[in-house]
Amino acid sequence: MIRILLTATFILALLPMQAGAQDHDHGAHDIQAEVEHDPVPNTLCPVTVDEPIDPTIFVEHEGKRVYFCCNRCRKQFLENPEGYVGNLPQTGDEAAVHSHEKDHGPSEIQSSKERFIRFAGKFHPVTVHFPIALLIAALFSEILGALFPVKRFREAARVLVNLGAPMAAIAAALGWATGLFAKYPGELEQVLSTHRLLGTSTAILALTTLVLLESYWRKQTSSLRTAYLAALVLTALLVGITGHFGGTLIHGTEHFTW
Repeated sequence: MIRILLTATFILALLPMQAGAQDHDHGAHDIQAEVEHDPVPNTLCPVTVDEPIDPTIFVEHEGKRVYFCCNRCRKQFLENPEGYVGNLPQTGDEAAVHSHEKDHGPSEIQSSKERFIRFAGKFHPVTVHFPIALLIAALFSEILGALFPVKRFREAARVLVNLGAPMAAIAAALGWATGLFAKYPGELEQVLSTHRLLGTSTAILALTTLVLLESYWRKQTSSLRTAYLAALVLTALLVGITGHFGGTLIHGTEHFTW
């Protein structure tokens, strides 16, 4: 008798779990069905144009659902839909007669070269953090070398600059690869231009710092050391300013609003 009661209790406990799983599956299926039955669903986020959509995040815009990759992009779209509707696919009869080659021209058709540049640009966020850390650490080492007469601090700064300057050039090149295909609305377009100009300047100045450093280590003149230190300070400042504009592209112009 006890065995029968335990078996019945176990079966009753499983029923709500199975019902919940079925409801969850139906919910996911309904969401997917809505996306598939959308006349022209956008598969990429219109705000962060390279990100795939999350089918659970959307708004109704002019009788059509617009899907986003995250709630932050949804909020940006609601604040300024005109700035992003151009990134959405066409609707109705226009979509049926849409020709990618005719409407956009051959320059926008992805060639193997363009695909390679796009892919290479994805490594910009990964590589850019190395020169930021290395060049700022080099300045910190020189400051320690000035405070404490220990040659190791200056030697460490030399190693850091030799590593950081080439990495800055690589990161800048990958940044240009990213920027070639980036689309930002309104004022962020100007932020991108500023970030790109500062990033290029930082890379050039970092390489100049490296040349001055190695010249100083060969000739050991005070004028070369002064020029090297001045270039290193400017490089570290530019690294920080460039990073700020890069962060603005991700988090928006109001990121530091109190």
